[in-house]
Amino acid sequence: MFPLQSAFSFKKSTLYVCFILCLGFSHAQVYYVSNTLGNDQNDGLSTEFPFQSIEKLNSMVFSAGDSIYFKSGDYWEGMFWLKGSGTAMQPIVVDVYGGSDRPIINGYGYQSCILIYNDEHIQLNGLELFNSFSHLDPSGVVKRLTGFGGAANSWGSGKNVRFGVKVVATTQDLEGFSFDDLYIHHIYPTPEVVENIHLGYGIKLETQSDTTAGLRNTISDASITHTTITETGHYGFWIKSVGLNGIDSVKNNQILVENCVFEFTGGSGFVPNKSQNVLVQNNIFNHTGSDIDSRMWKRGSCMWPFDCKNVIAQHNKFMNAHGPMDSYGSHIDYGNENVVFQYNYSYNNEGGFAEVLGDNINCGYRYNISVNDGYREDPNGVPWNKKGKIFWVSNYCGSNTVRCPSVGTFIYNNTVFVNDTLNPEIYFWPDVGDVHVYNNLLFVGQNGEIIATLIENELNELFISHNLFYDSTRIDLDSDLANNALYADPLLFNTSSLGENNDEVYQIQNSSPAIGSGFLIHGSSDTADYLQHNGGLDYFGNNVSLSIPSNVGASNSSGLAHALHTVEDDVTLYPSITQNYVNISINEYSGPIQTAIYGLNGEHLGIQKGQKLSLDRYNAGTYFCVVHYLDKYITMKIVKL
Repeated sequence: MFPLQSAFSFKKSTLYVCFILCLGFSHAQVYYVSNTLGNDQNDGLSTEFPFQSIEKLNSMVFSAGDSIYFKSGDYWEGMFWLKGSGTAMQPIVVDVYGGSDRPIINGYGYQSCILIYNDEHIQLNGLELFNSFSHLDPSGVVKRLTGFGGAANSWGSGKNVRFGVKVVATTQDLEGFSFDDLYIHHIYPTPEVVENIHLGYGIKLETQSDTTAGLRNTISDASITHTTITETGHYGFWIKSVGLNGIDSVKNNQILVENCVFEFTGGSGFVPNKSQNVLVQNNIFNHTGSDIDSRMWKRGSCMWPFDCKNVIAQHNKFMNAHGPMDSYGSHIDYGNENVVFQYNYSYNNEGGFAEVLGDNINCGYRYNISVNDGYREDPNGVPWNKKGKIFWVSNYCGSNTVRCPSVGTFIYNNTVFVNDTLNPEIYFWPDVGDVHVYNNLLFVGQNGEIIATLIENELNELFISHNLFYDSTRIDLDSDLANNALYADPLLFNTSSLGENNDEVYQIQNSSPAIGSGFLIHGSSDTADYLQHNGGLDYFGNNVSLSIPSNVGASNSSGLAHALHTVEDDVTLYPSITQNYVNISINEYSGPIQTAIYGLNGEHLGIQKGQKLSLDRYNAGTYFCVVHYLDKYITMKIVKL
């Protein structure tokens, strides 16, 4: 299993590599490249005598420990085919010098802005990449680098497919890739075949295997951090293995995606295929399946793993996915094992919140918050077809003639809000295996169309209990969902009938009937046994006991005070959940007041004086206010919407 601490191991290894580089190696070189100041006749070994062109770099083979620095703010056209491998202790590093502006590489119609082909231990930092120009030069000749484009990659040019960064393994396993602080955008091919119009990808890791020749190639130890990928024809980040179908024991390994933004991608943000030990955390996925460009695929869930093992996706925001099929906040495709989506915020995704396909083992969703997901209406009016759904479990596994039930599907302790204007469904197919649905809190507006539910019983083993439905009069509740169900108002902080785009307001008040009313999930000390180990924490970081029944929903707190005001030691803040101003009232006191404001991470954000606080310049979120009057310091929490 990919340990949560692995996120730190990537960072530690990077720091260690930097330390080793600082010690110096006799054969390592530092090369500088400037399009505005350079000359390819220079030696490139100093900022005074840099190289000028990508063509010069493409003529070189780099060695372990070498660095290539592009000048800040300069611009190049063409594909940088980075040749040469580093080592774990001496990677080849591509970075920036001379300022804070990004160097820009316009792929200019070649297949990729940066190509890495059967080389490894390479780091790319701080670059801006885009690639949407024609694949033909002014004379009408296809742009193609010498020595590339043969049988190993049939496209060669950027005619029918295009990339920001492409890593290809055809002759051996590859490892050791770090992509940090990249800005990748506008990746579109100029196809001769209209079916290829959407084939643009921000980053792709591709392995090509030939099992008859004994080649089973994988890519391992790859991280993408602090990177923005936007406006791509299809996926933002794609891991794809060719030639390994039916071989479950061979997978790409140790993949980290952290603190990235995937926005306005024509397809999904991140799609790992045949990968194991994958950690995806603290990312923002927004407007996947976008249609803002005619060259986009126009469909896609924010993230979905396929034929993967040991995947943890947590603390992400999945928002505004679009499309006529799938297009959930996240979905679990078929052929996976040990996949958990936890502690994520899912908002306004057209397809819905949770989708699980067939042939999966120990996969599901827990401690997530879903707000107004599943607004898609079926264009054909066919029940259970493509309409938006809250929960959807099927046994689809790649064919309409072969079905594959799953083992150990779970959906528990999620909080779902659906406003009056939406009516997403709940549907479980027959023959989907064993499904465990506990402790989910579903709040639906009192008005609007009836929400349909259907839990098929044929060949299914269902464990459904202790879910809360409010207002249940608007839900056509399947009898299986009614087992030990609650129907009382859960007393969420949210006060808007339309719902609010803020996870904080989906906490419960201290008199909520959801408190302590859940089904106890326990029985294993194995944290990867998601059915019998509840993870120990809820969405908001509160502890979840292995011996005491939890709350219903994503919050396991004892409840917070009423949303409109907070009182502490004669000090009252109101409203404590606000869009702008907060008033301070102190019992029997009218003197000076000074308030320090802090973020949840402890960062000091400012000091304000007087009886009114302005949050106008702060982002939505939770803040701590330390109110100082006389010799007292009172700490209180407020929420900015």
